[in-house]
Amino acid sequence: MAGTAALAMGFVLAFATTGNADQVYKYVDAQGHVTYSDRPNTAAAKKTEVTVQQADPREAARLAKESQLLKAEDDQRKKQEANADRVKAQQDRDKATRCQAARDHYNAIKDNGCLYTRDAQGNKVYYNDAEADAKRETARQVMATACGS
Repeated sequence: MAGTAALAMGFVLAFATTGNADQVYKYVDAQGHVTYSDRPNTAAAKKTEVTVQQADPREAARLAKESQLLKAEDDQRKKQEANADRVKAQQDRDKATRCQAARDHYNAIKDNGCLYTRDAQGNKVYYNDAEADAKRETARQVMATACGS
């Protein structure tokens, strides 16, 4: 459709230098594509008169400036989207890293019968069964939170 519009605009601009009415032929094919020509290309082509007015240079300048502003806004939006995509990708990688670390920690302690911590002198201090179960449950909850499951 944009190609048809560009073709029509090009056709109009081609006659813009004459400043008077010209006759053209318009044809619409089975797919709905419109074609303009100075000669009939089929029996179905219809003769049409096109009157072209000279373009206002101020309006052309205004449209060019507007187009430039729209392009700058579009470029800015694309940059913001690309930045947001990079931030989201980094957040996803960070989440995956936290999830894997939490999963590894949970898997390391879930079947370990003797859990311990170290005291100030570096000696092992073993948790009793209730404390060990609480540590495992905390690790499972951290994993569920980090992994979203």
